[in-house]
Amino acid sequence: MQLPDNVLRAHTPTAEDNINGTNLKDAKRQSRWTAWADVTQSVTGGLLALFLFCHMAFTSSIQISKDLFWNLVATSGLTFIGGTEHAWAHVIFIGFITLLICLHGLTALRRFPSSYRQCRDMKGHVHLLHHFDTTLWAVQILTAVVLLVCVFPHVISMLTNPSGIGPNLSGIHAYHDGLLYTLIFLVAAETHGLIGLYRVLVKWGIWKGEREGLRKAMLVITALMILCGAATAWKFYSIGAQLVNAGQTTKYEPVNPWYEIDQMQK
Repeated sequence: MQLPDNVLRAHTPTAEDNINGTNLKDAKRQSRWTAWADVTQSVTGGLLALFLFCHMAFTSSIQISKDLFWNLVATSGLTFIGGTEHAWAHVIFIGFITLLICLHGLTALRRFPSSYRQCRDMKGHVHLLHHFDTTLWAVQILTAVVLLVCVFPHVISMLTNPSGIGPNLSGIHAYHDGLLYTLIFLVAAETHGLIGLYRVLVKWGIWKGEREGLRKAMLVITALMILCGAATAWKFYSIGAQLVNAGQTTKYEPVNPWYEIDQMQK
């Protein structure tokens, strides 16, 4: 049955109706917290991605010498103040990174599939569209699940024992964790972080060039970070294995410290 024109054209939507929806024009506007959560997710994700580069440079110093790594740890521990390491400085910095991780995770959870049906739909989109950015989104969700399992034991161990950060004790810790755990954690962290940095640059219009070039750069940097991290992980693991097999579990004593050490505090 055909409806008469006076019923079909009883209301002509205005421009505002077209934007807001004719049935929602009088509804309460959505909370601004959604926008703030989106900004928080991007800002914390960007900071954590940049932290990955700093962390890689910091830990990779063990490849040069134990002294260099010890001196960098001593610098972050404010040893130049009073000639002794201040463990609270490590706790504050690691606590700040942990806070960023928690904020990023909580604000990102709203984008996770929350049911089997949504997971199935996401998988279907990836296979149907064959769109690179969609695939990256799926990989980022998978790596986020791995990081949820791996990251908190990692930071909690440093928060509860900040004095254990050093060439010897960090090596022993890496040996007891095992290479498999370390490599899984490494691949997940670097992949998730670099994909996240790519998405932030594209989403907020920071990158003005072609996406293809940025994607290629991201993939190359991710591979280099994983290779560098794997070499560093093997170095720490080897140090730990050597010390454990020799029965030596003491802190490392630097040969050429950058700062004068208070002998009473050694």
